[in-house]
Amino acid sequence: MPIKHSAAVPLNIIRQRARIRAASYGGTATNLYVHDAIYRGGDVLQPKRGDIVVPRDSIIVFADDEPTKNWGHRCRYLFHDPKTGELIQELPALLPPTFDFGARFELFHQASTVSAVSRSQYPLLYLPPWLYLESASSWYAILYSGASMNRHVNDIEFLYRILVNLYRVPAANITVLSFDGTLDYNDASWQKVPPPVGNWPGDNTPYQMKINGSGTKEELLAAIAAVGEKMGPNDNLFLHTNNHGNTVNGVSTLISYSGDDTTQSDLADAIKALPKFASFMVMMEQCFSGGFIQPIINASPASCTSVATAVDANTSSDGGPQYDPFALAWITAMAWANPDGSSISPNADTNVDDRISAAEAFVYGKANDTGPDDNPQYAEN
Repeated sequence: MPIKHSAAVPLNIIRQRARIRAASYGGTATNLYVHDAIYRGGDVLQPKRGDIVVPRDSIIVFADDEPTKNWGHRCRYLFHDPKTGELIQELPALLPPTFDFGARFELFHQASTVSAVSRSQYPLLYLPPWLYLESASSWYAILYSGASMNRHVNDIEFLYRILVNLYRVPAANITVLSFDGTLDYNDASWQKVPPPVGNWPGDNTPYQMKINGSGTKEELLAAIAAVGEKMGPNDNLFLHTNNHGNTVNGVSTLISYSGDDTTQSDLADAIKALPKFASFMVMMEQCFSGGFIQPIINASPASCTSVATAVDANTSSDGGPQYDPFALAWITAMAWANPDGSSISPNADTNVDDRISAAEAFVYGKANDTGPDDNPQYAEN
């Protein structure tokens, strides 16, 4: 555990050397943070996820090289001698010290910010009730976000509103798992937002979704099992996962708010245990989400299964100021409208059957994903 430093620690020298180091490798977008405490040699940061081992007693500078992306993405740990300020060692990584590291690490060099955007208006959309009422009650949904930031909460709120207000899925059929089981989240400074949480930015009204549990592996697997007890052969399931992902020894994982992360096999085993049902639609926003595609397809007992992801198994997904680019484009396709309420021209219904299929939503989402490094993936059976 880190201990508070003495006044003799040369923090100004450490900050200066960290800036020089970032400039030396062309880190023009890198944000730098420092924790004014001494970490003991042998301390482990992000155990199981990253296993960053402190080489010896050090002051840590955390360098976020891709601040506009979801975790995991390229970052580095700079370990400095607490007496001289000398750079002892530099370790590349994919995850920060913690997902609320802003509460301890001070931002002292900000090269990148997420641009502010004007407030968009998302009116509630009401298509003719007869269009979806017949099949709405046969749908179940699980919306998941672990170490949530505001954009992740906004994504799942938009999805929740579309499911309830447009597709008329009963609220009782929707399970929302996020952060610590509340509407809270970490802000852009990587600190937990003090309650009360403000309104949803879509139409500046209070959030409508009810959070049913925390964004953890335990809650996610339990939610899948619980849905399995309710579904019959003619029922359908929609699963959306958001927030952050990681890759450990080539295996994609879904970040939890606390506790162990969800691996590909964890999710596949939970899906495999479901009874036979009609259709399974999956949309994943998190980094390295493409690694889940084939395990889900192979495990699903549904008659038809589709999986759409923001990126492949080796890529970090892009984030935005209020929403994630791929998730926003995909949900917009399902909503039949742009964020400001204007109609999509052409809309995502390419076969003109008055419904948006999983494939149509993906095609539209990929074409309208504004994330420069996203590379959306899709598979179905």
